[in-house]
Amino acid sequence: MTEITDQHRNKLEEIKKSLSTIGCREASFLKIELLFYEAIEISRSYGNDPDENPLLKSLKSLQASEYQKTKELYKKSSQRELSIRRFISQLKKVLGQTTLATA
Repeated sequence: MTEITDQHRNKLEEIKKSLSTIGCREASFLKIELLFYEAIEISRSYGNDPDENPLLKSLKSLQASEYQKTKELYKKSSQRELSIRRFISQLKKVLGQTTLATA
C-alpha cells in the first residue's frame, strides 16, 4: 500500500474527532454510518484489494462484525446504543492505528 496522503490522513483524523462529538444515540447513527462509509471511500483510493490495503481490510472486518451488530433488532434502544458505542470505539481504534502508522 502506498502511504496515505496528508489530506486523507487529516480527513481520517477529522472523522475520528467527529465520532467523539456525535455520540452513540440511535438518532445519530445515520451520521456515524456516513462517516464510516467516507472512511471506506478514502481507503479505496489506495486499492480495492483488502490483502494489499490494510486500512480497507480493517474497515471491512469491522463492517462484517460490529457494524452488522448495529443492524440487528433490539427490544430496547439502550441495547442498540451499546452496540453503536462498540462500533464507534472499534472504528476510532482502526482510524487511530492508521493515522499513527502513517505519520
